[in-house]
Amino acid sequence: MGFFDLTNHLINFILPAVFMGVMMPLFSRLVWRKVAVRRSLKTQMLITTAACAAVLIAGLVIFGNDGKMMTYAGLVLAAAGCQWWFQGGWRVK
Repeated sequence: MGFFDLTNHLINFILPAVFMGVMMPLFSRLVWRKVAVRRSLKTQMLITTAACAAVLIAGLVIFGNDGKMMTYAGLVLAAAGCQWWFQGGWRVK
């Protein structure tokens, strides 16, 4: 496998994490406008992307190949969990 093939594979492997990491904070700010968030949008995107990338890597290690639906379900749960944490959903109201 050459350099460009490896780069293409790595980009395509991490792209779902980047997509979820960018879109989830944007959509959560559109849906829940009145909820105060203490982190900046850029910080939310970076942390969510890192969490989603960790889930993809864990799925690759556990299942032995990428693209499993269980890994993508974990990806969605990780992104939603990050937004829940950022919006203070863990506090009892």
